[in-house]
Amino acid sequence: MEQYPVPQFIEQEGKIVFFLSFKQFFYLIGAVMICFALYYVLPFPLFIIIGGGIMLLASALSFISINGIPLLDMALASLGFAAGGKNYTWKKKESPYPFKTIKRGVIKKIDQGPVLKAQESQLRKIRTAVELKTK
Repeated sequence: MEQYPVPQFIEQEGKIVFFLSFKQFFYLIGAVMICFALYYVLPFPLFIIIGGGIMLLASALSFISINGIPLLDMALASLGFAAGGKNYTWKKKESPYPFKTIKRGVIKKIDQGPVLKAQESQLRKIRTAVELKTK
């Protein structure tokens, strides 16, 4: 029987530039291009504030992952959960404090009829007869 190689580490993204994956590289390049355009449009102090925020956001999106899930996917999932409808299947019924009394019907007593007695054992009768030597 022939053996075929099984691919391993298929959940890892390929690295294209140094230690950066395709997504990470283009997040950072996109942020640099936006900052480059803002450099010519905005005054320098405002450019530093906005450009720093954009680079910080791009760095966070490209490098931070929570439990193996990228930050962008986590943020989109949390926004979808917050904006989406919720379906509550269980709702607790409020009860008055401390408790609401429940009226129950009258309990009927059973008539005292003949009480069933267990038959006396034949072995016990024989033992008593032997001990008393009645036979």
